[in-house]
Amino acid sequence: MKEYLNKISLSKNSRGVYDLDPFKGCSNGMALNDKGCYGICYAAKIAKFRGYDFSKTVKRDFIDDKHLQKIGKELAKIKFVRLGVSCDPSFDWEHTLNVVDKIRPYAKNIVIITKHWNNLTYKQCLRLKGVCVNTSVSVLDTDVQIEKRMFWYNKLKEFCNSVLRVNTADFNNQILKVKQDKLLSNEKVIDNILRFPKNHILVKDGIINISKHKFLDTEVYASKYNTNTFFGYCEYCNEQCGIGL
Repeated sequence: MKEYLNKISLSKNSRGVYDLDPFKGCSNGMALNDKGCYGICYAAKIAKFRGYDFSKTVKRDFIDDKHLQKIGKELAKIKFVRLGVSCDPSFDWEHTLNVVDKIRPYAKNIVIITKHWNNLTYKQCLRLKGVCVNTSVSVLDTDVQIEKRMFWYNKLKEFCNSVLRVNTADFNNQILKVKQDKLLSNEKVIDNILRFPKNHILVKDGIINISKHKFLDTEVYASKYNTNTFFGYCEYCNEQCGIGL
């Protein structure tokens, strides 16, 4: 399989949001499931389709000042940029924060999306000032993972704009429903709808309900817990990955 290049790049996805991933690939998530987190990682699916090894994390950076300035000019035109779409920035916090420091003069808003596989040091936390950190969590995570992610979501309130990004589903299981409601009851919460295929084990076992929903210009199967949750182009979303909360 192909390996990702070390050259960092700014990309715009189908929902209209820009990403600047400090890595490509997610060795942490892929170690638990060969299809990525919850067996439905969209980034892993795309990587496989394009022939890339998503189980190997590749560090990406600017090749020189000219490269940085070119991307910087594009960053200055957009409302916010996300780090952690086809990777997890916690893989190497020092590298992620070095990238953040380089783009600060250009970017209006920086969003980091992470499951906190690795911990931050106190000095690294201080460098998150002005950044919006989305801590990604789900009741499908283990109790240990949820505890750790909730710790960092609460801890980072002292240092930055800390947002809880809850990956939700429409559960038939009452225990999972209660746990999910507890996560959603926190402040500064984003409801991130999970898309499960019909052949997923949780769907076949009747644990999760799915139905067809209009998504962008097509229809997809998704497990929508709250019927009012926004599910479309990012420019029309009030939350803006946390900077709008």
